Amino acid sequence: MVFLGLFLGLNWPIFVSGIIGLIFAFAVAYLFFNKLRLKASEDVRKAFNKTSANKTNKQLAEEAIEDEYDEAQRKMQPPAE
Repeated sequence: MVFLGLFLGLNWPIFVSGIIGLIFAFAVAYLFFNKLRLKASEDVRKAFNKTSANKTNKQLAEEAIEDEYDEAQRKMQPPAE
């Protein structure tokens, strides 16, 4: 509605009308759909926690071996000048 009003009613350029329409839509969504926004952010948080927190003992052991190898390689290299 804001976009059409600015573009057709006031003959503003399409780009400017679009940007102002997007800003207005974001503000309305932020103010009136707060519960939906909070629920969505909670769902995203849960999705990210699932992927990284559940490592098996084998994965942890492999990471430890990789860390030891990397540390040994660093000790063997001469210091940078």
